[in-house]
Amino acid sequence: MSEELKSCPFCGSDDVELVEGNLRYVTCNNCCGTGPDCHSGHEAVEAWNTRAGEKA
Repeated sequence: MSEELKSCPFCGSDDVELVEGNLRYVTCNNCCGTGPDCHSGHEAVEAWNTRAGEKA
């Protein structure tokens, strides 16, 4: 996947990865924070990289 993941919004770690199975989500390997379950990797990355209060 060519989309870059932002650092974890919970702990700030850059040790994050996209997990792909029946559903896809992004998880932080440092604090175990997770993004929402999504149907595609693109959706999971987009959801993870969206921060409340940030302008697109």
